[in-house]
Amino acid sequence: MRKSLIYALLASAVAAALSLPGCAQVHDAYKSSKNFYHTHINRPETLTVDDKVLLEDPEQKLVRRVMPIDEELTRLEKSLDALASLPDSDAANAFLGRFPWLSGLYILSPSGSLEAAIPGAPLKQLDFSPLLEVAPKTLPRNLRSAVQDSPFGPEVLIARPFLQEDTLVAILVAAFDFRALLPFTTSPGDMIVRSPETLLWSGDLDYASTPMADVEWEKVLKRKTNGRLSKDGSSMLWVTRHIAELPLVFATVEH
Repeated sequence: MRKSLIYALLASAVAAALSLPGCAQVHDAYKSSKNFYHTHINRPETLTVDDKVLLEDPEQKLVRRVMPIDEELTRLEKSLDALASLPDSDAANAFLGRFPWLSGLYILSPSGSLEAAIPGAPLKQLDFSPLLEVAPKTLPRNLRSAVQDSPFGPEVLIARPFLQEDTLVAILVAAFDFRALLPFTTSPGDMIVRSPETLLWSGDLDYASTPMADVEWEKVLKRKTNGRLSKDGSSMLWVTRHIAELPLVFATVEH
């Protein structure tokens, strides 16, 4: 995963330095989040940081919620990207053993038809067609992602294209229900997670009454990666973590 995405993930850590009154007002904190990342998470051997980043309880809480999930997703992304060829049945089962929170692995033809599924055909009716499209500013071989809603809950899809020269020959899709990642974090009932279009997890919160419900996320996420939202005396901190080109919004109640 590109470091810029990790910076975006950790941008909530500098929200205390931002003054964000009002409902749905957000500010970009890329520089401060970058300093936080190098100061607290991945310290180079020699590093001089002039700006000191102070973490307050709300920011610490959001970082603690997101980091264990980010670690799992990063492991998955790196493992998919490292595959030299499509896995056979044994290799696919071994892959699922490394990531027991996955629902399954699926192999698609270049036209999008399902060629193989391990451990079996998906229980949810999944539409793989968005994975056939190359997102703007990405390469054909880059990981792709999508969220599919269903009566059984949303499913997150991460796809690794396989090319021969410049021709797409197959797509390997790793699918999971976001709820399968909740055991890795603490107090998931206090957290909300969504994509621009789909609510993945609302915890113990009434999503409609939170300030997140008042936001047009597709528009906001084109400009911002983190911020604070306020409504009726309650406020929430939020930060994005990308899966390929898809931003996921993680938020927690500030008070």
